[in-house]
Amino acid sequence: MQSGSIINAVIRCFRQDSEAAGLFDLTRPDLGLWVLDLDYTPDAPQGEQIAEIFRQLQANSIQLQKLHEGSVDYTLHLKFDLPERKPIIIPPTFSKLASECGFSLELYASRDEEG
Repeated sequence: MQSGSIINAVIRCFRQDSEAAGLFDLTRPDLGLWVLDLDYTPDAPQGEQIAEIFRQLQANSIQLQKLHEGSVDYTLHLKFDLPERKPIIIPPTFSKLASECGFSLELYASRDEEG
């Protein structure tokens, strides 16, 4: 794993219907929690990982936009393994797509084991 790379990428939403089925997995039926695991190359640099995730979001943007209505806590969660002073860079096109889809961005950084 490259320093500064993503170690977890999911979109979560809480819904009381099955509109998210097909794209998301219902992980907690009792809570109505739906989760979409996003693919990325673990050993790739952060910028490439963000680009991979962006392509997935863009490919599913119509369905993701529809899910905004009726979802509670509709959030893209990204967790990074970062050394001290390593930035997280979210390109404007990524932020714009997140806004158009209606989900929040939740970014977490943990210090790598060497730092």
